[in-house]
Amino acid sequence: MKIRTEHVYPPIPSRTSDWCAYDEDSYDGAEDAGPQLVGWGPTEEIALEDLRDQIMERECERDMKRALAMGKVWDSLFEQLLGKQS
Repeated sequence: MKIRTEHVYPPIPSRTSDWCAYDEDSYDGAEDAGPQLVGWGPTEEIALEDLRDQIMERECERDMKRALAMGKVWDSLFEQLLGKQS
C-alpha cells in the first residue's frame, strides 16, 4: 500500500475538502471503477485520518463476513455431528 496525498484546493468557498488521501496502488480515479477509498479533509493530516478510518471500516466488514461464513460452516458441521449421534 502506497498512500499519497494531494492538496486539491477546489474552487469552492468551503475549505473542508482541500486535501485528499488515497492508496496509489488501488486508486485510479475513474468514476466507473466502483467504490474506491479516498480520505478528505481540510488538512493533510485529517485527510489521512479519514482514509485510515475508511480502510479500517472496510477491513472490519470483511472480517465480519468471514466470521459469519465460518460460523455457518461450524453450525453445519455441528448439525452433521449431532445428527449422526441421534
